[in-house]
Amino acid sequence: MKWRVKRALMVALMGQSGLSAWGQFCTWLASFLRGPYKDKKLLAHLTHRPYISPHAQVWVKDLEIGAQAFVDDNVTLFAHQDGGRIVIGSGSSLYRGTIVEVGQQGSVIIGSNTHIQGGCHLKGFLEDTRIGANVQIAPHCAFSPYQHNMTDLSRPIQDQGISSKGPIVVEDDAWLGLGVKVMDGVTIGRGAVVGAGAVVTKDIPPYAIAVGIPARVIRYRGRSPAAGGDQPDA
Repeated sequence: MKWRVKRALMVALMGQSGLSAWGQFCTWLASFLRGPYKDKKLLAHLTHRPYISPHAQVWVKDLEIGAQAFVDDNVTLFAHQDGGRIVIGSGSSLYRGTIVEVGQQGSVIIGSNTHIQGGCHLKGFLEDTRIGANVQIAPHCAFSPYQHNMTDLSRPIQDQGISSKGPIVVEDDAWLGLGVKVMDGVTIGRGAVVGAGAVVTKDIPPYAIAVGIPARVIRYRGRSPAAGGDQPDA
């Protein structure tokens, strides 16, 4: 099939895509005309509709997915009965194996043009997880805006409920490396970089580079390690 004809057919199918049975069928047909994995991302850019894979699991009452967003195969979007919103901004991508789960009035809010690679876990329980715009999140990162209570030694931990120090906020243009874990009450500032494997338990300032367990700031973007100082260059 010539590319022009193939593309026109994909545009027509994606123009009717959605979460209904018919919409999912149209998405499946459009997917059949593309290659595997990220090759399907083109489908999100053929119309203003988002691409939501027929193989994604979506069970959310209050769901907002922006134009040209991409939700890959085997992504799970799940809200418990007492869960809040899940919002995926326009042009953002969630890749396979990622789980977004909300409950106890918590929400997960993802800004525009943010890319979340495979195997990430984003929770919203008691408090929100809020990811800004143009954020890059590597595979297997996790965000937990709550902790299990554990002070009562007479009861199993699973029976003691959860508590939170506050929402997780990742500001615009941040980059989180492979396997970063972010705890409740943490803000990662605009343009910050968090190195692979770090566990973030305290706020990371804007434009900082942080590594380790727990994560600590080693320098700021725009300055050489030898330059010292605690502020980025203008």
